[in-house]
Formats: sequence, structure tokens, C-alpha cells
Amino acid sequence: MGKRQENKRQAGRKAQTSELQLVRRPDNEAVYREAIKRRIPEVVARILAKRGIDETQDLAAFIEAPISTLDRPEALKDVERAALRIAEAIKKEQIIGLECDYDQDGLGALATMTTCLEEVLACPRERIRHYVGHRLRDGYGLSENLAKRIAEDRPRPDILITADNGSSDEERIRALAESGIDVIVTDHHDIPADNPPRSAFAFINPRQEDCRYPDKEIAGGMVAWLLMAVVRMKLVEQGWIEDSPNTVGSVLDYVACSTIADCVSMASMNNRAIVKYGLRLMNKKRRSCWKEMSKNFIRGKAINAEDIAFAIAPRVNAQTRLSSANDAICFLLAKTEEDAAQYLCRLEKMNQERKSIEKQMLQQGKTQAAEQVENGSGSIVVILEDGHPGVQGICSSRLMEKFGRPVFTFCESPSNSSEMTGSGRSPEGVHLRRALQATADRRKGILVKFGGHAAAAGATIKREDARAFKNEFEKAIGDEIGEREMRPRLYSDGELETPEISLETLDQLQALEPTGRGFEQATFDGEFRVQAIREVGDGTHLKLGIEKDGRIFSAIWFRALEEAGDRWPLRVGETARFLYRLADNQGYGARKLDLKILAVVKWKVSESE
Repeated sequence: MGKRQENKRQAGRKAQTSELQLVRRPDNEAVYREAIKRRIPEVVARILAKRGIDETQDLAAFIEAPISTLDRPEALKDVERAALRIAEAIKKEQIIGLECDYDQDGLGALATMTTCLEEVLACPRERIRHYVGHRLRDGYGLSENLAKRIAEDRPRPDILITADNGSSDEERIRALAESGIDVIVTDHHDIPADNPPRSAFAFINPRQEDCRYPDKEIAGGMVAWLLMAVVRMKLVEQGWIEDSPNTVGSVLDYVACSTIADCVSMASMNNRAIVKYGLRLMNKKRRSCWKEMSKNFIRGKAINAEDIAFAIAPRVNAQTRLSSANDAICFLLAKTEEDAAQYLCRLEKMNQERKSIEKQMLQQGKTQAAEQVENGSGSIVVILEDGHPGVQGICSSRLMEKFGRPVFTFCESPSNSSEMTGSGRSPEGVHLRRALQATADRRKGILVKFGGHAAAAGATIKREDARAFKNEFEKAIGDEIGEREMRPRLYSDGELETPEISLETLDQLQALEPTGRGFEQATFDGEFRVQAIREVGDGTHLKLGIEKDGRIFSAIWFRALEEAGDRWPLRVGETARFLYRLADNQGYGARKLDLKILAVVKWKVSESE
């Protein structure tokens, strides 16, 4: 083959790998037959058969996910040692410090532990101290700045409990331990093999190799909650508190938010049970924060997992992306609706500011990403010199969705101009934290620090090492994916017959909730003729009327346009294949069905990967 032909072949391959592919999920016939045998509705049986569930699993229990199925917290390594120390601190009236990450998982853990300590474990609020790092000034985890503030605080905590971080913070933990503070680490992130937190008084993380807790997919907020459950057991055994109905189960609304927001697997029975129970608590609207959030952004309908992911968590996270976490914490713990409304107003203002920053960063990021994809790269590393470190994770997520590759977005470190901090996201099947470890092993010193898990991770590099990091990270991703072709993929559960496109089908599919990463919401594809189109909202969303077999369906396509005023991707009278979900457009009025459009499919459908 000549050089010109080879170049043409390579160019063709690169163009192919940048195309969006619609993939039909494969069936497990044994699961389908078992579901039908158990009289599960046929459409629900079809979805279950496409979710990778083992045919030996109790499908009824999986769907119902009762709270009684939770794995016992005593299986967590070090949990009893930690619980006894916390019980001792409560009885001796010592100061308990809570140090948590600044995202919804960490802040949910903070609210979980604060409420448990105060309302269940008889620890007065004045003996609880909060420590949440500032994303820009302190960076991720139990940073040096944050550890210094804790050590110098007055009154200084006698014990410190971390949540959703700490596994990679041995040096700071050692310094705090040497100053006389017993540090109890609760976390769910991967653990550095060369530097685990040995100086911690107790280390609770299900990902430890010698931990007997069977579920490695729980969120940081749940790890913290499991510890509180064992503390309660110990205090009841010791006669310090009564074995009353006032249990730690009352805070599972916070734990559900942590679980959904951190995108842990919804195939986990623990996560499913926690979220199901927690959503029931949220919908009782006993907390002021949920009352106000529902009133303003969920339009009065029942809160579901999708609302946590796309309405609640982004607003709780918005302030911490741009400044401190104070208002987010106050919102979650608000005692009155007036206070909750005040803090939510501030959070929404920050959320709008975050959206504006995100839009600018994405415009730059897409240009860099497209160039790397065109050059055949299996990963994307974006450098945004003027970008905002608090928004880089969202940018990575958007770019990952668009280009179907693991993405890292780097901006200048707010605390050190010679360094850059990055946030990464990866599609399923690519373990981001493992790829970072391989990068660090491949070239010593290229990563100043890093941490995270399969789907999301953070890293700090020296400014002059940006190009070298990109090259080494690309090699590590190559080892991760092997011969797998990296491209943006959307997954479908197949077509619905026209009569199945109904509120009745939607109601049947509700039994599969909660859905999320690892157990995705039911998604379908089908051909429809466009009858009407109009812009709604900020001008980037489209409202459509689409027809199939003589029936016209209402449809909504969020973020159909990159900019208001852009050319519409469809014309009235055109027939196209849509990827969609069934949605309930209930609000405060009459209930009706909407088709939530995810994409317009103008390419060949692949039956399986």
C-alpha cells in the first residue's frame, strides 16, 4: 500500500471513530423467561433482560430492594474500633470534627453525620465542628491548608472523621495524629498502594483488600452512614442511649443524595435499597431543604433519582465549584423553610454563574478535543489556561459524552501557578483511576498527586509536564482499552410498539427505579415524522410534535442546540429515528406523556458491540 493510500485509510479510520454510534443492548433470554415466569410486566422483563443481571438473581428482590437486604456494617474493616472511639468521645464530651469533600457526596455525608450525632447519638451541636475544604484555595481532600486549620482551630477537635476522602492523605493524617487528634478515615475511593493512610486511628473503606464488606460500589456518604449505625449499636449496648425508634435510618434521604450524585452503580442492591428508602423520606418533605427544592425546581411532583442528579446535586455543588461550601451546608441542614429558601436562592444564583462559565470553557474545550480526536487519540486532555478549576469536572463530563473518550480538563492551580489541576471523567469500561496509576508508574514524578475511582478522578501536574502527561496518559488508556474502538455511543433497549408508548408503560417502568450508572433508565429508539418544532426555555431546547402510525406525541429535546438561534437539526415533515425515554410531564396540572429526546439518529444501528 502506498503512502497516499495509507494516509487515506488512516483518515477514514479516524473519521469513523469520531462518529456517534447507536448500540442496541443485547438480551439475556434466561432473565427474560424468569421475569415472565414471575409475572413481571412484559416490557419490564425486556429491560431486565438487557441489564446484565445474572439469571440466578432474585428478580423480585432486585426490583423491590427492601432496606432489610443491606449488607451488615460490621463487615467493614476497622468500623468497630472507630465506633468505640466515637462513642467514647460522645460520653466524655469531647469535640468531634467532621471533614468532608465539597461535592454532594461529601456534603451529604456531612449532613448525615451531623444529624445522626445531634439527633440520634446525643452529641450536642456545639461539640461538632465542620471542616470542608475550599475547592480553589485548598484543593481536594484533607489538604495541607485544611489540616493546618484543623490543628489550629479552637476548640480543637479530639477526633476527626473524614468522609468521601482521606485514603490518599497519609502525610496530613500523620501530622494531625502527632498533634494529638485521632483521625478516623471513611472513604470509598481507590487506595494508593504505596501510601495508604497508616497513621489513621481507624481506616474504613470497602476497597481495602482485607475488608470483608462485600459491596465495593457504595458512595462515601453511605460509608459514613454505616459507621454512624455501628456507633448507635455501641451506645445502645453501653446503655448510653435507648434503643428507640429514633434510628439512623431517618437520615437516609441525605445518603440517597450522596449515592445518586456520585454516580455509583445502581446495580448494587445496597445502593438500590438506600435510594428507594431515601426517596420515600425525601417525598415526605419533612426537611425544609427538600420542601424548597421541590417547590422551586421539581414542580411539585414526586422527587426521583433523576431529580437528584439533575436538579438537586448541581445546585448543591454550584457554590462549592466557585467558592466555599457554607451556603450548601446551611441549606441541607436548614431548620426552617425561610432559611432553606434563602440559601437555595444563593445556590441558584451560583448555579447560573457556573453555567455561564461552563459555556465559555466548553467552547474552547471542544476545539482542542476535536483536534485530538481527528488525530486518532483514544483519550482527550484539554488545557484551559483561563479556565475555572471548579467547573473543569463538568467540562470533562460534557466532552466525554460528545466524543466517547476518557477526558481530563486542566486549569491553572489557584494555589500554585506552576501547577495545573485537572478533573477527569471516563465512559463505562475505562477505569480512570487505574489509568492514572499506570501513568504515574510509567513515568515517576509526572503526577504531583491524584485520586478518584473508575468513572471520575482528579490530578495535579506541573505546568511544564502537560504535554508529557498527555502522551503518557494516552499510552495508559491504550493499555486499558486494548483493541476497543473509542467513539461516542448511545445505548437503546430497542423499539416500542406504538400502543406501548403510553403512560401505562411508563408506570410499569417505574418499578425499575432507581436507575443510574450500571443500571440505566429504559431508553428506546424509533422512527417518527416531525409535525411541529418550536424553541423553548433559553432557546437551546426544542419542543416537538412527532407522529408514528397516525398518533402524535409530545416530545422535548433538551440542549438540542449549542446556541440559541442555531439552525434546527430537523425540519417539519422530515422522518428521523429518535433515541428517547418516556417521561411524565405532570407538574402541577393534568398528567400527560412526553417523549424525552436524547438524540436524532441518522446512522446505522448496531445490534450489539
